[in-house]
Amino acid sequence: MTIELQHMRQIVALAEHGSFVRAAAALHISQPALSRSIRNVEVRFGKELFVRSGTGVVPTDLGRLYVERARDLLRMADELEGEGMLQGSLQRGRVAVGGGPFPAESFLGPAAARLVEQYPQVGVQVRAHNWDELLRLLRSRELDFFVAETSTLARETDLEIEPLPSEHSVHFFARAGHPLTRERTLTAAQVLAWPFATPSRVPPRILEPMLLAHRAAAGALTVPRPFPSIDCNGLAAVKRVIATSNAVSASILSCIATELEAGKFVLLGTEPWMHLQYGIVSLRGRPWTQAAARLRGYVMEAEREASADEIRLSARYGSAARKTRAR
Repeated sequence: MTIELQHMRQIVALAEHGSFVRAAAALHISQPALSRSIRNVEVRFGKELFVRSGTGVVPTDLGRLYVERARDLLRMADELEGEGMLQGSLQRGRVAVGGGPFPAESFLGPAAARLVEQYPQVGVQVRAHNWDELLRLLRSRELDFFVAETSTLARETDLEIEPLPSEHSVHFFARAGHPLTRERTLTAAQVLAWPFATPSRVPPRILEPMLLAHRAAAGALTVPRPFPSIDCNGLAAVKRVIATSNAVSASILSCIATELEAGKFVLLGTEPWMHLQYGIVSLRGRPWTQAAARLRGYVMEAEREASADEIRLSARYGSAARKTRAR
């Protein structure tokens, strides 16, 4: 049975859009033509690839497997057809990379920008999610690779994890003029007595001591606060919360460099356990496209630069920050 690349693109598009109308529009064909094409493929398989309903379509188990394999084949076909080499120069390609809010803000964006500056015909998609969603996207072949805190993924046997060399310290921070900035010394419990905002799930290695400090803070409060008090979908939202309230948060310094240098945010301190170790995560045995391999190199370069910038920021603003004392 021969399945053409055109059919693969149609099936992948239908799975991604969940609607014949939207998928047909994205493919620039009519809805009846798309319906006939999908039905012809299903007839050749002898099984349905999608469950139809009044609200849209979802892939069957066979459909999900087909979409996963089709994404890999289409990616390789696109490279063979259009990525050519001219004196070692990457001509075309497309790569999708993911990361948590901190890597996406700190070094994935700059890495993507460098790739497209060097190779203008290459397209890059950067997606920021928590690591569980990134893992789902990687396994469904929607990402070439992602960057995450490696302690959360050590037991996943289908992954290749390449640790990045730098350790990124995490610092508590608040708006300039926050009541905590009047204190000469602070404990983590004092910081966490205030509403805590986060852009993502906290890795368990950091979450456990943070919860201990939060419980210590709760004992001194008339009304205990939940942890976190504010769970935002992205770092930009956290920054707005911090800038306009007495909430506190924590971040690697490269993500809040602009606000620190503008005097909008103030560091409140850090702890020895407040650090992140990132790694490049890919599927074991899955071949790297040329575009993905080039982006990987730029990610490693940008991550080293972010680490150096964080050391500079810590040296510059560390004297103004209050080193938290563990109880």
